[in-house]
Amino acid sequence: MPNSDLLLAAPLAAFVVFAAWRWSRHRPEDPARLEKWLERFSPDSYLPMLRLADGKDQGYLEVQRGPEAVVLYRQMQRQILREYLRILSRDFHRLHILASRGFVRVPLVLAEEKVKFVFALWRIKLRLLRDKSTLCAIHLQPLLANVGELTVRAREGVRLSRE
Repeated sequence: MPNSDLLLAAPLAAFVVFAAWRWSRHRPEDPARLEKWLERFSPDSYLPMLRLADGKDQGYLEVQRGPEAVVLYRQMQRQILREYLRILSRDFHRLHILASRGFVRVPLVLAEEKVKFVFALWRIKLRLLRDKSTLCAIHLQPLLANVGELTVRAREGVRLSRE
């Protein structure tokens, strides 16, 4: 099944990457505002997603409140995860802009990271759409690790652009 997710997500993700690239070229972010945002940004702010995506609370809830409460809880979980993913995507693109500053050779590496991120994001979103009756554990660690690495690159890019 993971291969079918990838087959479905590939054309859609390619389109999204292209659309995001075109959109970002038309609405550039203010560099000073982005730098201030980076000073306050921490990838650790996304750690609650890991607990939310693991699905371990469902068994306890079912024993305490019954299956109806579990269905409502799953709906809330999916909704909150979608919102986290939306914000994570925005932050990733901001980090991507900052990471590309000050480097000459990095655009290809950053483009590969962006494509990987978008594919991973869409795979998770498709899984959230597909698994409406259950919320199986979603592995967010690679996505969050990518954001952590990009944060380091963004801070380095800002530092190099100031020199």
